[in-house]
Amino acid sequence: QSDFEHEQAHVSQMLKNAEEQRNRVYYKQEQAAKAWFAERGLEYKDEGARQKLPDEEKPPRHVGLNATDKGQYKVYKQDVWIWTRRLERFEPMIQGVYNGQDDPLRYPGSRKLRIIEKQDPDWKPESFILMGGALEAEGESVQPGVLSATGLPVPSEESSQSFLLPNSIDGRRLALAKWIAQDENPLTTRSIVNRIWQNHFGQAIARNPNNFGAKGAKPTHPKLLDYLASSLVEHDWKIKRLHKLIMTSKTYMQSTQRDDLQQLRQADPNNELLGVFLPRRLTAEEIRDSFLAITGEFNPMMGGLPVRPEINMEVALQPRMIQFSLAPAYQPSPKPEMRNRRTIYAYRVRGQADPFLELFNQPNPNDSCEMRDSLTVTPQALTLLNSDVVTDRSIAFAQRLQSERETLEQQIQRAYSLTYGRSPSRSALSRLKKYVAEMREYHSKVEPVAVDYPTELVRTLVEEFSGEPFNYVEKLPVFEAYQADTKAADVDVNTRALADLCLLLFNSSEFMYLY
Repeated sequence: QSDFEHEQAHVSQMLKNAEEQRNRVYYKQEQAAKAWFAERGLEYKDEGARQKLPDEEKPPRHVGLNATDKGQYKVYKQDVWIWTRRLERFEPMIQGVYNGQDDPLRYPGSRKLRIIEKQDPDWKPESFILMGGALEAEGESVQPGVLSATGLPVPSEESSQSFLLPNSIDGRRLALAKWIAQDENPLTTRSIVNRIWQNHFGQAIARNPNNFGAKGAKPTHPKLLDYLASSLVEHDWKIKRLHKLIMTSKTYMQSTQRDDLQQLRQADPNNELLGVFLPRRLTAEEIRDSFLAITGEFNPMMGGLPVRPEINMEVALQPRMIQFSLAPAYQPSPKPEMRNRRTIYAYRVRGQADPFLELFNQPNPNDSCEMRDSLTVTPQALTLLNSDVVTDRSIAFAQRLQSERETLEQQIQRAYSLTYGRSPSRSALSRLKKYVAEMREYHSKVEPVAVDYPTELVRTLVEEFSGEPFNYVEKLPVFEAYQADTKAADVDVNTRALADLCLLLFNSSEFMYLY
C-alpha cells in the first residue's frame, strides 16, 4: 500500500469502529422506541422523523438508555462526525472560492458551508471599517482598496491611479493578488527578504517583520534591503537563490569570534553593523530534522499527506476535550519511513502540540509569530537527556555507526564527522573511549524494560445531564501492527553504551547551535 492508501485505510477503520459502537447504542434506543409506539398503537418513526412530533406523540429522548448509554452515544456520534470529516480529505476535491451573497439563515455554529440557492443579481458585497477589529462592530461603509502609502495604484480600466479594488462580486481577490505580486510593489519583496534574513541571522534588517513600514522599526541597512529585494525580482522571485546569496556572503560566513570583540561590543552592543556572527540555536524543526539526518533515518520524500511522528505517549493518549466530548487519541504513523520525514510535513493538532517541538519554541499555530523565542529552560536539558524521542535517535545513530565502522575508535571518529563535521581531538577521543567502556560496564548490570504500546484505552467521562460517570473503550488500531523504533531492550550492551555516547553528542552546544 502507498502512504495515501494506508492512511485512508486507517481513517476508514476508525470510522467503521465508531459507527459500530454508535449503531449498537442506537439499536438499543430504537428497540425501546418501537416498543413505546407499539404500546400506544402508533406508527413507528425513527429518531430523525420523530423530532418534529409533539411531545405527547413521541417517546422521551434517549428512550431505553441509561446514563452510560447516553454518554457513550454522544461520544460515538461525535467520533463518527470527526472520522467522516477526516475521510473526506482523501476525496478528489477542487479547492475553490465561493463568490456570492451570504445565506441569511446561516448561523456561526454551522459545520457546513451553506450556499444560497437563489442569488439576487443586484446584490453587491458591502465592506465596513470594523471598530476595534470586531466582526460584529461595523463602522463606516467603505470600498475595498490597497495601501495608498505604497504609491502603487491598482491598474484598472476606470483609472490608472486608483487605489480602490473592484466593488463587484467577482474580481476583487484577483485584483488584490495581482497588486501584491507586482514587481513594482515596494512592500511585498522587502517583507519577504526581511523575514528570510531574520531566519538566518536571528534578527531582521527591519526589526518588526509583522509591522514592516512607517510605524515599525527602521531598517538598519536600507540599501542592503533594497538590493536583496531587487535581486529577488530580477531573478524571477526564486527564494532558493536568495537563500544561497545570503548564505554564501562573507557576512554570513564570518566567525563568532574576533580579536577586537570587546571593543566591537562597546561600539555596537546590538550588533546592528553585523561585525560578528551571533550564535543561533537550531529551531525545533531543525533539531528534529538534524537528528534524523545524522542517524540515517531521514526520509527525503517531498509532498504528500501529513505524517504523524511519534510523540510523548502520555501526551498522545491524554484526554482532550472538544465540544463536551473527547477527541480521538493521537496515533503516530505506523511505519518508520512514514514518521521520519521532515518536520514541516508533520500533522499539527491545534489543541495538542508536540511537546518536544513546543519545548524548543515552535510557535503556536493560533498566533501570528513575528519572531521565534529562543528561550533556554531546564526542561530542555532534561528532555534532550531522557526523552524517548532523543533516546530512540541515539540508538539508531549507534546502530548506524556499528554498521559503517568496525572499531570503537573509528565509530567515534565517524560520529564526530556526522555530528560536527570535524574529527575529534586526541584527548576527546581518549575520554570518549573511556566513557563508552564505563557505560558498557553499567549496562551489563542493568536490564532495560521493554516498551509496550496499548491497542485500546478505557476513557471515563461524566454524562452531561445526569452527572453520572461512565466508561467507554477507544480502539487504537495503529498499535496492532506498529513498527516501533528500536528500543534499548532490543539491542545489546555494546549498542546501548555507544548510544550513550551519541546522546552525549546530541546534548552538546556544538550540535545545538550555529556558530
